Amino acid sequence: MVWGGAERELRYIGVMRRSIGEWLLSAATVALLLLALLFIYDPVRDDVARRVIDKPSAEISTVVSRVRHQTEMAASLARETARSHSELTVFAIAAAVLLGFMLRS
Repeated sequence: MVWGGAERELRYIGVMRRSIGEWLLSAATVALLLLALLFIYDPVRDDVARRVIDKPSAEISTVVSRVRHQTEMAASLARETARSHSELTVFAIAAAVLLGFMLRS
């Protein structure tokens, strides 16, 4: 009776480790995509560099508004790119999804 409980607990720990590992890989995929955006798109890179180098302690109080601004800017850029380069957009989305699945398995 005790052995069955220990086996079930070990199985639960294995499932939890696997789900945590999958979550970490998904987060790493998103981080890589954001880093790629920073390396490719000059205005975003300059804006991030300016905010990190200048006054980091003063920037902490307005983080939410700045993140919202960056998100809106990235969304407008994505819309503009999707409209003008639809084939490239489809390829980039497929590549990001395949990269995520590749890292998960």
